[in-house]
Amino acid sequence: MSMSIDYTAEEIARGLPGQIAREEAPGAPIQYRVVSDTTTTENGRKVRRIQYENGVVQVSDLGPADDDGDGDGGDDTTTIAGREFDEDAYSRLSALLGRIGLEGLTANIRELVAKGITDSDAILFELRGTTEYKTRFAGNAARAAKGLPELSPATYVALENSYRDTMRAAGLPAGFYDESSDFRKLIENDVSVSELNSRVQEGYVMVRDADPEVKRQMQRLYNVSENELAAYFLDPERAAPILTKQAQAARVSARAREQAGFDLTATSAEDLLARGYTPEQAQATFQQVGELAGLYQEMGGEERLTEAQKIGAAFGYDVESLKKLERRQRERIGEFQAGGQFARTTGATSGTIETGVGTAQ
Repeated sequence: MSMSIDYTAEEIARGLPGQIAREEAPGAPIQYRVVSDTTTTENGRKVRRIQYENGVVQVSDLGPADDDGDGDGGDDTTTIAGREFDEDAYSRLSALLGRIGLEGLTANIRELVAKGITDSDAILFELRGTTEYKTRFAGNAARAAKGLPELSPATYVALENSYRDTMRAAGLPAGFYDESSDFRKLIENDVSVSELNSRVQEGYVMVRDADPEVKRQMQRLYNVSENELAAYFLDPERAAPILTKQAQAARVSARAREQAGFDLTATSAEDLLARGYTPEQAQATFQQVGELAGLYQEMGGEERLTEAQKIGAAFGYDVESLKKLERRQRERIGEFQAGGQFARTTGATSGTIETGVGTAQ
């Protein structure tokens, strides 16, 4: 019957107690990872020590040292120095290191397996202090500094793979965001896969697949060229909702330029989005403005409206500016009917007349 009791590292340092106090509960769950597991001979008995990462050491009395019946009183258990090397464990653990990008630490694995440490969690715990481990999982240091939980190697690598799959599915350029170092900022800033997908689909892809005018407006408004789009939208230092809004603002600005001849500022384009207008709704309104382009252009002696006022009037939220445009329209119609300066022939034979409020026959 195997008997055991848990001691702290300090208690063990003072020497092995003379008596084992309780029977080890069979099948009891281990809550902490094993960092070392050794068997030695003390006072003619085999003693096994298992140390866990929380500092607790479990000591088990395995019985007399001479239990093979040969009567020689020798120690038939293998100690750390003389332990039989477990090649299967070494191969399994080496493959694990290869999968997570730590293949350069296989020599460390051999040394640890020789000491009898073959549990994968215990191995990774032992490797945490190496330069290679810290470099490979560098995002964890920044996460800790920000109060974020450290990711296990398995979780870290799985997150990298999900990032990579998301980008490849979106058709990002080959060689872009392929290495672990590329994903470091995303991990440091706790960017989830769903957030990354939003950045890619609602930001990068939206602008990448848009017409040339949208790309031109993206550069004019935010100084982002087509070649910089991917890096811009994937930069975790920029909040995903802001990036999505900027992509939509570029679309609004493109339609304003094409349909109404307006050169919106980034603030004006984003303001329309904030008021609840979609790029499609904005396009319909700018098309109407284009049909009344003359009304939005000042003529001699008329009060000048700013572009912001004209946009507010067109979308109906600047009531005062809308009233000014309506007054301008009435005045021009009156001048036209009286044969004043706002009526001019635009086609010698067509008979069409431009009034500044539309076209009349």
